[in-house]
Amino acid sequence: MQFILSYVQQIEYLPQKYHTVIAQSVSAVVFVCSLYFIARFTTWFCNKYLAKLVAKIHSARAFDALQTHHVFTAVGVVLAALAAINLHALFISEEIDWIATVMGKLTGLFVMLSFSWLICTFLNALNRLYGRNPSVPIKGIVQALKIVVYLVTGLFILSLILGRKPMYIITGLSALAAVFSLIFKDPILGFVASIQLTTNKMIKIGDWITVDSAGADGNIVDISLTCVRVQNFDMTIVSVPNYDLVSKPFKNWSGMYEARARRVQRSILIDVDTVKFLDKAMLTRLKKIDLLKDYLSQKEQEIADFNAQHNTQDSLLNGRHLTNIGTFRKYAELYLASRPYVITDNPGFTLMVRQLKQEAQGLPLEIYCFLNTTVWTQYEGYQSDIFDHLFSVLPEFGLYAYQQPSGQNIAQGIKLLNGK
Repeated sequence: MQFILSYVQQIEYLPQKYHTVIAQSVSAVVFVCSLYFIARFTTWFCNKYLAKLVAKIHSARAFDALQTHHVFTAVGVVLAALAAINLHALFISEEIDWIATVMGKLTGLFVMLSFSWLICTFLNALNRLYGRNPSVPIKGIVQALKIVVYLVTGLFILSLILGRKPMYIITGLSALAAVFSLIFKDPILGFVASIQLTTNKMIKIGDWITVDSAGADGNIVDISLTCVRVQNFDMTIVSVPNYDLVSKPFKNWSGMYEARARRVQRSILIDVDTVKFLDKAMLTRLKKIDLLKDYLSQKEQEIADFNAQHNTQDSLLNGRHLTNIGTFRKYAELYLASRPYVITDNPGFTLMVRQLKQEAQGLPLEIYCFLNTTVWTQYEGYQSDIFDHLFSVLPEFGLYAYQQPSGQNIAQGIKLLNGK
């Protein structure tokens, strides 16, 4: 500044009162040009030499993320901003207040914007590296941090322009807190919910989830600040708000894949009118079945000993007798245990066939077991094979599955009544 001022003072035709103004203006222009060339040099240096150093230290994937989002360029601009802080006093004098004020504010803006840009580029690189990480997706957290950076930068810029302390601006904005909370209600709720979802490891990218209230049934493809995007199995995309996954129930099927097993829980409705005791003819026929042969021999001897001990020959109701539904229930258990795709050697996976509470449509006989596959087509095929067989063998036990009468059944009944 003093060098430029001494040079301007040598110009004789200029009035003396303009010497300082012209010298300060020229010095400001030189300051801006110097910063431009410094920024060009520092960004070139960082992209060429700092990038090579980082490439040797970090993986190619990390280096690619940093380079793609211009982190090295942002570092060079920050170095130029640090140079601006040191050179400001050298080029800008306080003799001309308005020029010093304008240049001071411009320098402050340059410094704040350069630092905020560096932070944002670094966050973008992190999001590229870990935003779709199945274990800890940080995309929502990165978006929230960027919002915080924008708000803080805007606050400091406003404070710099108005010449007020940041706390003064915060106090003035507190009156608008209610309005801001209304405007940013969804981002705030989404931010809090995304933290809960990620820290508690409730979901991750690639999980199969079912959200009945949102019509979502598919795999998670993206987790952002405010919503989770789910690709349904019909290839449609559903956006589920993060807050709904915290406040409403949803089903995550990831545990099924981790266990490498999937449950079968379906019932066969038995017509109660077909339930009866086994007669000798049916018992003889069923004893020819390999799966039931040992069981029936053991139960027949056990029941015979009990009836002989208690002398129950006077009435059928006084003794113990095998029933067709009980024998079928045991057959179903033995049949399931004989299938190679049904898990039987792990106590954590229950295998049973049980009766449920009788309904108007009949007596539910529930099949409860786990298959050793999570592949959808294999699972459905194995499950269909099980019930194809069980439905087919029901008549062998004198049992029939309940089915509501159709129009054809009613028509046949009318024909029988009319003698046709």
